[in-house]
Amino acid sequence: MADRIHMLERLSTVFDEKQSQVLADVIYSSYNDLVRREDFSELKEIVRDLGETQHRTGQRVEELAEAQRRTEQRVEQLAEAQHRTEQRVAELGEAQQRTETALQSLAREVGGLSNRLGGDLEEVAAIVIEDALHRELGWEVEKLRRVWQTRDGVDEEIDAFGKAYDPSRPDSTLWIVGEVKFNLTMRDLDRFSRLVARAGSQLDGEVVPVCFCYRIRPAVQERVLESGYRLVMSTGRMPQGSNGFPTDAMP
Repeated sequence: MADRIHMLERLSTVFDEKQSQVLADVIYSSYNDLVRREDFSELKEIVRDLGETQHRTGQRVEELAEAQRRTEQRVEQLAEAQHRTEQRVAELGEAQQRTETALQSLAREVGGLSNRLGGDLEEVAAIVIEDALHRELGWEVEKLRRVWQTRDGVDEEIDAFGKAYDPSRPDSTLWIVGEVKFNLTMRDLDRFSRLVARAGSQLDGEVVPVCFCYRIRPAVQERVLESGYRLVMSTGRMPQGSNGFPTDAMP
């Protein structure tokens, strides 16, 4: 007869208490009532297989538990990274806002400086143009000033505008229409040419286009003179013709 207690002790080394009790009852009953010796050997194989299966299952459960632990750890790391990213984005947003505020302030300052420098340049240009036309051509020039005029419903600015008189032509009225630029370009000249054409259609008398600048490229200077415009450099010199460029004209 099978030793049920000994059997229970051996089963409990592999299975939990409840499983051991059930298996012990089944084996004990089968052994004593129904199972032949060869059947019992087969049953032992089954029990051994079940034990190995449970062992492997336990290992797999441990592996899954470890994988879950690593996953949870990774999730925590990702959450922390996301938190840092959100914090960094917020910091960048604040920095951008401060930068935009600074740029707006700088734009206002630069705009004010540009207007101030532009006004100063036009004041200097007016004086130099008046002196150059009087000295080189003998003209009497009224005080030139910057003006806004409306032509065909469009407001446009003339940097230096005023009357001039040529003693050799006392019956003629001359209108000085001046363009003032630190560095005169082809684009400036094209725009000025259109302004001169509009002014000529509105003024009663002869329009005298005058370009004033500190710097000018040789090609632009040649274009100015070929157009029949007067060119006054910041030094007060008035280049004439296209037989070489004076030192005042800087390429």
